[in-house]
Amino acid sequence: MKKKWPVQILSVLLCMVMLCGIPAHAVETRASDRILRAAATLSKASNGDLSVFFSVRATGFMEKVGATGVAIQRSSGSGWVTEYTFNTSNTPMLLRESTDRHSMVLTYSPHFTGASYRAVVMSYAKDATGSSTQQLTSQTVTT
Repeated sequence: MKKKWPVQILSVLLCMVMLCGIPAHAVETRASDRILRAAATLSKASNGDLSVFFSVRATGFMEKVGATGVAIQRSSGSGWVTEYTFNTSNTPMLLRESTDRHSMVLTYSPHFTGASYRAVVMSYAKDATGSSTQQLTSQTVTT
């Protein structure tokens, strides 16, 4: 009699490879019910200032779209310290009305050189049925 165990092992291995190759998509295709896409980047200008770019794209026309706040944070070694916050009180242009998208660039002069900074943007979209937010954190930039 021939031994069939090599064929059985090969069959089991083939099944395992096929199962591992099946894609699983557990991530939502949208950021939220009202925010389709949002992005935030931080870069350093040649004069040492930091530039924060953010963009928010809504799923349709909204009453308000943009950001409710942008925090400029510095690494303190044991965590992140907020050095400055752009909000709708000191920067009303963070939000636009009656549109489906908004983007802008904010400029900040850091207090420390040689420090690592990041931007945390709270994106926002509001329509007649409610509002959605999404927190975005930029990459780290060294001044």
